Amino acid sequence: MQSKEENTSLSSFYRERFDSFLINLSEAKQIKEEDIHKLRVDIKYIRSLLLLIEEFDLDTDAGSKLLKQLKGIFNSAGKLRALQVSKSLLLNSNVDIPSEIMFVLDDGLDASVEKFRAKCSEFEILKFKKGVTSLCSSLNQVNIAELIIKVDSIIRDELEIVNKLFNSSQGEEYHHEIRKLLKVVKALQQLLLTLQDDEKRRQALDIVNSTETLLGNWHNYKVMDNFLIKLDRELTQPTVKRTLKNLKNQNNRLKQEVKNESDKYLRNYF
Repeated sequence: MQSKEENTSLSSFYRERFDSFLINLSEAKQIKEEDIHKLRVDIKYIRSLLLLIEEFDLDTDAGSKLLKQLKGIFNSAGKLRALQVSKSLLLNSNVDIPSEIMFVLDDGLDASVEKFRAKCSEFEILKFKKGVTSLCSSLNQVNIAELIIKVDSIIRDELEIVNKLFNSSQGEEYHHEIRKLLKVVKALQQLLLTLQDDEKRRQALDIVNSTETLLGNWHNYKVMDNFLIKLDRELTQPTVKRTLKNLKNQNNRLKQEVKNESDKYLRNYF
């Protein structure tokens, strides 16, 4: 027979994630790159945890409403984050960046900041908190033993897909999808560790963390790739074209290095 403390730990774990999102939502209004990143990470984490709500058929209406509320914030923050990443990589490159490139970048950033702030102002915090309370209350109905079995099953299924995707492609076609699957695995492993400490699980989580971090770095260079392609279409000056070519070559080299490192982890552990 499960204890009341186990269910309390479960609902507390969810509440902590929702509270973290609200804190980072407030911080993100300052538009700092790290704060926008933390906000996106929190939303991805929440989306992974809400998978369980669907699996246990608990207050799915509250879960779907929370996801709907998060969608606008997530998408607008994503576009802003992509431009912030591109700017950071540009400024950290060993290439002198022409003013024409910076103008396009800053113009895009200004537009993205405006859209993000608009979504933040539309976000109904009280409605969100009410949904969280309803959802966390329903978690008291969960059988913890069944949850652990179910979560382990989901983790195995996700890792099986990771293995199939990685072995089906020698390139980058599925790497972003693999990264998303590992984010789900990470969130669920952390949930299980809250309910039941286990050294082997901690070791497995460390491996997932390291792999997902490398894939995150790879994805940043992929974002930069897309931005450079956009610039190449828009800017026609010969000197700018030469700079873009240099940036592409540098970015591709760095992206390949990170990909090779992440592939070692995927090959050895997944």
